[in-house]
Amino acid sequence: MAKNEFKDLKLYYSYSGICLRDGDYIEAEKGFKYLLEHGIEPQKSAMGLITSYACSTKYPAALKAYEKYKEYLTGSDTNRDMFVEMITGHLMRETSLLKKYVRGYVSGFKMAGKMKKTNEIYLGNKKNLLAQILLSYWYAVLGKRPYNSEEMLKQCLEYKALDNEFRWKLLEKLSVTDKTLMEDTSIASLFTKIPRFVDRDYINLLLFTSLCNSDLAEARDKIEVQRMNGVELTNDVLWNYIELCVDKGDIDDLAVSFAKRLFAKGWVDPVIAEVFHYAKSNLTKHNVSNELNALDLYGI
Repeated sequence: MAKNEFKDLKLYYSYSGICLRDGDYIEAEKGFKYLLEHGIEPQKSAMGLITSYACSTKYPAALKAYEKYKEYLTGSDTNRDMFVEMITGHLMRETSLLKKYVRGYVSGFKMAGKMKKTNEIYLGNKKNLLAQILLSYWYAVLGKRPYNSEEMLKQCLEYKALDNEFRWKLLEKLSVTDKTLMEDTSIASLFTKIPRFVDRDYINLLLFTSLCNSDLAEARDKIEVQRMNGVELTNDVLWNYIELCVDKGDIDDLAVSFAKRLFAKGWVDPVIAEVFHYAKSNLTKHNVSNELNALDLYGI
């Protein structure tokens, strides 16, 4: 589509963004370059251009563009987060292109050279955000990283705006040598969604941290999805869901079901008792007579 077909060049930015989303990187590059030359949406266009280069494995061009336009990318925390979110999200949709690129002997050799050069750029300036993201991306997808780069990779892992799939793949690789990362709730709390192919134990940790954030509606939605996926929830997740429902004054059928499951396993406490008393008065489809009779014996 020709540029002169757009009466408003801001619409041309939207068109370039669609090209980027659809994987038409050549057209996206042309569009973002033109927009930058004419001062249209310079911040977003710079991010789009660098992302287009990176997704099409033109890493040297991406690093060069980063140096040229880094004022748009790291000038504030907001800009930084926007850039991290955009580039990591798009990169994780193009892992097959990266794997294909490194498969051949010649292209694999070239890729090794690009990785080495990128690491040199990072070591020369450890504030180079793009170099850090690319090195982390290659490790997350290919399992290859420069010597003595673990701390840099862990720093990337903790970026707030990092794509969820990106964070999980990077976490998987790093946890091979540092098992404690899989138990770190501060890292788990950074996930905004539960990524694909996450194992059962980590799903439960993600649900637990979601409950700790006290957002009942969000936690409820996540739990329902995982139940439909057949995930076996841990007792900790069940109890914390019940407690949050009680704290929020929003006891539902799910809370009653969870309370029954825990009670059957020997869990007896005032929080579970409150759920049963509420169910007797307000959720009469649940028969909780046996549970309440047993609770009377405990004086609860």
